[in-house]
Amino acid sequence: MTERTIITACPLDCYDACSFSVTEENGQIKQLEGNKDHPITKGVICGRGRRLKERTYASYRILHPLKRVQDKWVRLSWEQAISEISRNIRQAMDLYGHQSIFHCYDWGSGALLKSLNQRFFYALGGCTETVGSLCWNAGLQAQQYDMGEARSHAPDDLLNSSAIVVWGRNAAVTNMHILPFLREAQSLGAKLWIINPLPTDLDARADKVISLRPGTDGVLALAVLKRCIQFGYLDWEFINQYSIGWEEFESQLSAFDYEDLVRQTGVSAEDIHQLAELYGTKQPVATLLGIGLQRYQNGGQNIRAIDALVAATGHIGVPGGGVQYASRDMGQYFDTKVLTGDVPENIRTFSRGKIAECMETAEPPIQVMVVTRTNPLTQIPNTKKLESVLKKVPCKVVIDTFMTRTAEMADYILPCTTVFEEEDFTYTTMWHAYGNFIQPVVSAQGEAKADWEIFKELANALGLHELYDGSPKEWIAKALRPLIQTGVSLDEAKQRGFIKVPLSDIAFEDKKFLTSSGRFEFASDKAEKDGLPRTAVDGWKALTPLDEGQYHLITAHPRKSENSQHAEFPKLPSMPIVQIHFREAEKMGIVAGDIVQISTQNGVLLAEVRLLQTGYPKAVLLEEGWWNGEHTINHLTGNEMADMGDQTAQYECLCTISPIQQEGNEDK
Repeated sequence: MTERTIITACPLDCYDACSFSVTEENGQIKQLEGNKDHPITKGVICGRGRRLKERTYASYRILHPLKRVQDKWVRLSWEQAISEISRNIRQAMDLYGHQSIFHCYDWGSGALLKSLNQRFFYALGGCTETVGSLCWNAGLQAQQYDMGEARSHAPDDLLNSSAIVVWGRNAAVTNMHILPFLREAQSLGAKLWIINPLPTDLDARADKVISLRPGTDGVLALAVLKRCIQFGYLDWEFINQYSIGWEEFESQLSAFDYEDLVRQTGVSAEDIHQLAELYGTKQPVATLLGIGLQRYQNGGQNIRAIDALVAATGHIGVPGGGVQYASRDMGQYFDTKVLTGDVPENIRTFSRGKIAECMETAEPPIQVMVVTRTNPLTQIPNTKKLESVLKKVPCKVVIDTFMTRTAEMADYILPCTTVFEEEDFTYTTMWHAYGNFIQPVVSAQGEAKADWEIFKELANALGLHELYDGSPKEWIAKALRPLIQTGVSLDEAKQRGFIKVPLSDIAFEDKKFLTSSGRFEFASDKAEKDGLPRTAVDGWKALTPLDEGQYHLITAHPRKSENSQHAEFPKLPSMPIVQIHFREAEKMGIVAGDIVQISTQNGVLLAEVRLLQTGYPKAVLLEEGWWNGEHTINHLTGNEMADMGDQTAQYECLCTISPIQQEGNEDK
């Protein structure tokens, strides 16, 4: 018996980018643990990461190419699958041109070499591909207008904070490795505030919890800033020396009625006063933003308003401060263009949030659709419309490991490897500055192939024989060249399993911003050129009061699953769980365990009730990612768009809730 330990990494789309320590024995994974030597994840991994081992050996994993024949799945050889799919591609291009080939992808796997997928489609002379975001682009664009780029501080910089505001992020669920840093900061005296419409796991540790009306985060920030102006809580050195546009911003803000802003948020005037006092008198304050607060039609403006509050009170560019949404400066050290190849000028793009509408009117029409790294039929809002459009596509190819909701509608399913069967590199642009090497631990199960191998075979079948010349090691080295040029030893980093990117621990510590002015911009010429408001104040409208019986439906990131990689797959429950504030449940005569009907303008869904004890009473929670044979969570959501970033606004969804009469409970 031989046993060895291999350091590899988690590829899931997540803040934390964990490093794994995997024990392999006789060609099988014996144990999966966290890598204790990793400076951030420190040997701790979540249930989602642990399930990657189970998924590798799952009995229901797809291990051979499949083809739909008269509504039945038939196994076929790789040679036949590649031959038939390449023939479909060639015919589509001959009849309709390269834009009739649609590459539908997202970031379900964050590994670097997945960018080689695009190389195939670009080599065809172009294609149609998805752009935009289902999660966070509105916030990224907002911070581009304000600061030039979204940047965060090093995790341990929280130890320099006098106060920490976790705004719209349920960190214990989506960013668990930040918790030790928060606990240590609190032990050093930092105050912890939570702002969220729904309860979070950190609420019990917080010094203050504010439960606001969903979507009013920007309104709250503006109300707080008006109080800061009133009480002189501004950092005039920062405003005068390192920003532009303050006078324009303040003039517009002065026209807003403070009492009206307070009323819109559902937050008490006293809590707003205390929050203003925190930002105005505590130095420094770190503000950690989540992703959900920009999934509204005013999502980008929400972020810009919070940016303005943090900047005006002097917490940007200082140790222990920052308005931390993402770490996009990581990207400068990774050359993904060397992987994707030259991008043709005539690429046609479909917005991820509007795929169905785009496909419905596309000329030329989509003839071949290839889906990688995503499961759009559980992720895209307004799923029903997407289902109807997909039925009309002559050839649909899904590359995946399981029979997802999207794979169920495919014509061909091609099995790909899991993270333990491939070599790659992964990093996050969401939080910390470490990248991790993915090392193969075991041989591929069945006939599964790495994504790049599948596309290499398709390329060869189409005569593109040199397109994928090179090994994974060589491709990784090419992509990491900007990082290697900083003096990093790739060999030493591989032995450790991780590598630190040389980012500044303090974002914008030199007060040099990446805007056209080189300053923080309370008023942005670039935003105006893009047809958007110059300031975070402009364009706001009073929110419409909820009708009697209406609720805000929030379809948040699941606690136990990674997007649609449902923890209970393949035996998913017949209905999802809806979480309702106990006071609202009492009004409707609902108790925990009851079945209710959730109705929106887009659809109807049955769900089992659990009760929330805290949070904004008119907010209800459905975790995204659930589906059954007929429905997904996104049968309820519309595909409204946020104000910027080609970003969906699926939280802009109102619902009603009706109790369902249950057998044996007629008296209720």
